[in-house]
Amino acid sequence: MTRPWLLVALVGLTYAQAPQFAVEGRVIYAASYPLGRWEGTNSTASGQVRWEVESGVLEGRICVDLRAFDSGNPLRDADSRGVFEVNKYPQSCFQPTRLLRQGEGVSVLGILDLHGVRREIRIVGSLSQEGAAYRFRGAFETKFSEWNLERPSLIFVRVDDPVQVRLEARVEPR
Repeated sequence: MTRPWLLVALVGLTYAQAPQFAVEGRVIYAASYPLGRWEGTNSTASGQVRWEVESGVLEGRICVDLRAFDSGNPLRDADSRGVFEVNKYPQSCFQPTRLLRQGEGVSVLGILDLHGVRREIRIVGSLSQEGAAYRFRGAFETKFSEWNLERPSLIFVRVDDPVQVRLEARVEPR
């Protein structure tokens, strides 16, 4: 007779031994409208992950304070906070599930929670080792409509859908 508690204990022990990492970074977002293009940053990305380096299994949570986006234009930033409804949804969090190595590049799969909507996303990028730490750079494209967000506008000119999102993060052992 097999003992399920033994299996659970072994899985738990394996999981507990997966290295833990602190994640700090920034999000760069770029959008366009018929008369031009703009970019902004948010340097509040932080969280923790457990990463089984060999298998690529990831677990954890990395969040961004949506009140901290900075496009260099206070009016545009205030409009963005309104679009994101930051009083109701002050942060967006990403729960990574897997890191896939693809030659020189990597893809990080996971669930992004934004504006009360949870969707699976794939972030394509690169991962380089810096001593015991890692540097991740990646990007994905998304649409306001995928998150039940109304596209921002300025004098009846709406921002285009989609938006490009780039991520830069330092991942350090804890």
